[in-house]
Amino acid sequence: MKHLKIQRGFSLIGALFLLIIVGALLLVLARTIAVEDRESILSVLSNQAYFAARSGMEWSSVAALAGTCGTSTLTVEGFSVTTTCAATTGIDEGTGTTYNVYALTSTATKGSKSTGTLVSRTIRGSVTNAVAP
Repeated sequence: MKHLKIQRGFSLIGALFLLIIVGALLLVLARTIAVEDRESILSVLSNQAYFAARSGMEWSSVAALAGTCGTSTLTVEGFSVTTTCAATTGIDEGTGTTYNVYALTSTATKGSKSTGTLVSRTIRGSVTNAVAP
């Protein structure tokens, strides 16, 4: 009987060890799920930012060809879209016809750097009013 009293509480150490290991595994699992969830959300926002920047590019293209070339700020689905346009005018390649080329940049941003939610996409392109031969 004395032998049983000496071993009393030994299973408590094993149980505490097991609880600590299981708790640590659950913590690692929870952090992994949180990181994957955040990456998934940022991926979706990144795609949305691309299409918001693309919308800004289309808007800027129409404005440039209509004769309005400059810097504009738009809001597209919660994204702040800044477009810039730089015109090269009066290009003549010896055909007697002149045309203009407009260099366009569109940047869509949403979120903030301090919270780790900043998403930004920039698209560059050009349009011209030249007539195809």
